[in-house]
Amino acid sequence: MNEVLCGQCREPWGFYYITHELGEDEKEDILRGNGCPCCDWGESDRATGEYQNERVRSIARNTDLDPVRYI
Repeated sequence: MNEVLCGQCREPWGFYYITHELGEDEKEDILRGNGCPCCDWGESDRATGEYQNERVRSIARNTDLDPVRYI
């Protein structure tokens, strides 16, 4: 499955959903690791911010995007 992990809470998000169902700002937030709706965009107690390396690997592995853009 083409899933990108949230950089704050590690929630998997389908790449198709990110690119076609979310607004541009929300898409950029998830891809940049700023959070997702599950962790209230990095504000809830689920948000730890410890998953940035996993998030970048998930972008490289599951999308055709350049992960360096989202570091």
